Amino acid sequence: MYLSARTTFGSFVLSCLALIAEGKEGVARQDYDWTTDHMHVGVRWQPFGLKGCDEYDANRPLIAEHSSYAQFWVSWHASEPTEKHTDYKNNMSGYLKAIDHAVNLCNERGVKVELVTWHCPGWASESGKAGAWRPKAGKYAEFATRLAKHFKDRVGAYQLYHEVNLQGLINGADIDFVMSEIFLRGGQAIRAVYDAKPKKSVIISTSGTSPCEPCGALKGLKGKGAVAVDDYYNHLIANKQLMPVVDALNLNVSDHFNGYGMMDGRLIPNVWGQYDLVRGKLDAADYHSKKILSSESWIVWDGSGNNHDVNADGKRDERDAFDKTVTIFGKMLERGLNTINMPWCDNSSRWSMGLVKRVDYNGRIKKLKPEWVVSSNNGGPGIVTRKVGLRGGSDDTFQPVEVDPGGLRFTEKNYINPGDPNHLHYYAWRWYSQIAGGSDEVIRHALAGERGNDVTTFGNGVSGSEQYKISSYNRSKKSFTVLLYLSGGAGTGFVEVSIPSTIQDGKYYNNEFSKTDFRGEGFKDGSKYEARVVTKDINRTTGSDEKISTQGSKELIVADGKLTFRIGAVRKFTTVEFLPLD
Repeated sequence: MYLSARTTFGSFVLSCLALIAEGKEGVARQDYDWTTDHMHVGVRWQPFGLKGCDEYDANRPLIAEHSSYAQFWVSWHASEPTEKHTDYKNNMSGYLKAIDHAVNLCNERGVKVELVTWHCPGWASESGKAGAWRPKAGKYAEFATRLAKHFKDRVGAYQLYHEVNLQGLINGADIDFVMSEIFLRGGQAIRAVYDAKPKKSVIISTSGTSPCEPCGALKGLKGKGAVAVDDYYNHLIANKQLMPVVDALNLNVSDHFNGYGMMDGRLIPNVWGQYDLVRGKLDAADYHSKKILSSESWIVWDGSGNNHDVNADGKRDERDAFDKTVTIFGKMLERGLNTINMPWCDNSSRWSMGLVKRVDYNGRIKKLKPEWVVSSNNGGPGIVTRKVGLRGGSDDTFQPVEVDPGGLRFTEKNYINPGDPNHLHYYAWRWYSQIAGGSDEVIRHALAGERGNDVTTFGNGVSGSEQYKISSYNRSKKSFTVLLYLSGGAGTGFVEVSIPSTIQDGKYYNNEFSKTDFRGEGFKDGSKYEARVVTKDINRTTGSDEKISTQGSKELIVADGKLTFRIGAVRKFTTVEFLPLD
């Protein structure tokens, strides 16, 4: 995506003014109240707690430039391993210090932050065991209060636990306990902190869900897998106390249990089918204002047993991950999902699912374990070819420890090595991330299939079995962005694309239920605008852009509430920017 000289200079001036307002050197933070009308494409980041490492990671383009939000998973057990660690001022755990520092790094770069809580410390659990166990009554709400007070000025969204539709994630509990103690009391605790003066906006959502058939369902739910998930959502939506407390329900976005396998194909054939299931339930209960957000999001990229040969080439590799990312992101964002993320880096997880590779940022891993590091082809830090944890001490004293690969370890042979370096499906993620605008404030615009508030296209270039149209409005730059994916785009046809020129009253977004009224923002009839287009293919072997065509207009005038532009020689991946000339 590129900007006009006018827009670029304007952004520079705004950045300078922001720096002056902050009264400090460094990257300007552009702040705004995060609502469910905003669009965010980002990453899940679990920092090691090493100052230099975390700062290096925060400055990598994936986080500093391309992500609009970062999701941190906050283990209650690791955050407060003993009751002494509930005193954050005097005895904060090293684990929470690492997250605290990383949250600050995100704030400094204008990257929004969401926290996902899970697992219980032994001192707070009824069993006396730490981990996936039922907490004592009232203890989770107390933890949520402490967390909210500490992060109130820096965190805009909270997810209450994870995958509690599965018994193995909260042993000893049942659906009634989860709804009352975790969702209701936990949500009320966070809401009370953020409603206290000075009042701050916050998004509170329920647990992510996995319709895993082999996994045991939470006690009190009917059936297993997708049947239990269906019943889980019925319980939540029927709870008249709970629904006013939460802004959204959650689901997992992945290619595994709710993507291409190991789920009930009748109720939930795929992850976008799960979205449709939840959306339909909310609408039937007249909860049109409630949203659906993503929790755990990941795409398997290697040859492991939980990957799928979706392109039928006889291999399970990064090309399959690329294709799955295009499909899953397109179908979910087009439907109305406004937050989606990926694990950003292969670090200490045994699952092979990070967007980028761990790099030897200060050369210490190569010094201690030279066989674990290969040279990067761009002359930057070497690439770590193992799943590692960086344990103990500081940047100068840590010890790299290989995580048990469990059959999922990658090798240099199938490990693509471009400049950043990244996995192949990074490039699909990066293309979609444009819709969220990095640190800019971006809100949902048109919604696929919503009459009068849709992205419309026609022309002989509209072709292929997969077609996705997504539109957003960048409030920081006062511009619209449209992403158009056409699997049949071969550079031989044209497409005329049209969007509403102002934010319309939507069924789910930008309506009378919105915390902020964005309706009417945009380009009025008679105003002048320019359209700028990049249409291209992305190489499924290297991730490089190819067959790029840049197109644009001199001067166009808004008529009948529409922004319209014709794109010639359209290819698979097309980005359209509508920029004001007035």
